Amino acid sequence: MKYVIDSETYEKHIRDEVHLYGLLHQLAFLAGKVKDAEDMANLVETAKHYGEVAEEKFDDWLIPGRYLVFGDRSDLAELKAAELTPLTDVLKEHDAKIKEKQCTATNNDPTYIISGSAFRMLVGDLFELLAQYGFLHNRVLDVKTERQLVRLQKNLSGEHPAIRRMYRRWGIPDSTGVTGFDMLESAIRRTHLTPYDPDGSEADYD
Repeated sequence: MKYVIDSETYEKHIRDEVHLYGLLHQLAFLAGKVKDAEDMANLVETAKHYGEVAEEKFDDWLIPGRYLVFGDRSDLAELKAAELTPLTDVLKEHDAKIKEKQCTATNNDPTYIISGSAFRMLVGDLFELLAQYGFLHNRVLDVKTERQLVRLQKNLSGEHPAIRRMYRRWGIPDSTGVTGFDMLESAIRRTHLTPYDPDGSEADYD
């Protein structure tokens, strides 16, 4: 089982361990310097004080006394619950937050899946429209006489067959044309887009 520990709790344990190491190191130093009864008395007094410090820290750690006697890890359950969080819970919470952000971001901007062929088709149609616009732009600029204007109007009368083919590819019925942005958007979404539903939540409401 893997757990996550709060950084403040972890750092507190480190500080306590360093403190205890310092006490033990100081006791060892004093013990090595003992030469007479006075030094021994000083060592005993210091050891007694350090022992009190250690007891205070032990009480603060909330380690069950039973654990010291039997070493049963199950006795640490309450301490684990207070200081540790199972990694699975942290990951679930993280995933939930990510999902919430994604839902918030897509509430007014839903995500769709489009096939590669449909995408290339739409890009091709956009390019063709741009090319036709450029061609028409140059034709209009070339008009110098009324006769040229009449000829251009005649050429442009009626619907261009390429546009009719685009309508069919976009999913617009032959009997109608594009009369608004919403109509074109609805036709392309219905024909070529699939709502992105990674967790299948939409299917739950069918």
